[in-house]
Amino acid sequence: MTRKIILYIAQSLDGYIADQNGSVDWIAGNVEPYESDYGYEDFTQSIDTVICGGVTYR
Repeated sequence: MTRKIILYIAQSLDGYIADQNGSVDWIAGNVEPYESDYGYEDFTQSIDTVICGGVTYR
């Protein structure tokens, strides 16, 4: 059986994943002025494996 692999990388324009306070809320659109998640919720429901770095994990 062959599995489909989709790579999704979250990174801000300055090359980091977290903001100045260590928050990653911007990834899911949990900050203003977003009015929609643009399908992000559906996407996250389809994920069965997540690989992340140690700092991000903690």
